[in-house]
Amino acid sequence: MKASGKTTVGRLLAKKLFLKHIELDDEIEKSHAMRKKEKLIFREIFKKYGEAYFRMLETQILDTFLVSNKDADFVLSVGGGTVLNEENQGKLKKGGKIIFLNPDSGILLQRILKDGIPAFFSSPGNPKKSLDELLLKRKSIYEKVADYVISFEKESPEEIIKKIMDVI
Repeated sequence: MKASGKTTVGRLLAKKLFLKHIELDDEIEKSHAMRKKEKLIFREIFKKYGEAYFRMLETQILDTFLVSNKDADFVLSVGGGTVLNEENQGKLKKGGKIIFLNPDSGILLQRILKDGIPAFFSSPGNPKKSLDELLLKRKSIYEKVADYVISFEKESPEEIIKKIMDVI
């Protein structure tokens, strides 16, 4: 999920394991810049070109990355919508172990709202309701796809990494 700590925890975990960390959203930005000859961050790409274009890029890049790195060990951080695509689920499962970072919803809402109310919230006037609806749709998919679920409340990234190391 957005603001769950994927990037922070991914980078620190990769460092601890002496592995490369890849942020899928960064790769989407690079690919988009090559295709359209414009530099945009992933949120702007999604907003300007729509979800269909963004998800197409995401799936293509995920496939290319996993094929070209099939014999390498790495930590890959993917966006909250990546795993909702069944094709991506299969690719990720073949690519390695999947960890679902599952923060407390209250903590998650605080983190999300730091950057303002996201465009994908269905009820902008009621962010809690929007997040609850989104979690209801997504959480069961995340749990189904994950090899490990790491639930947490106020733990530091280092404490979350310890939890991950304990299960992997």
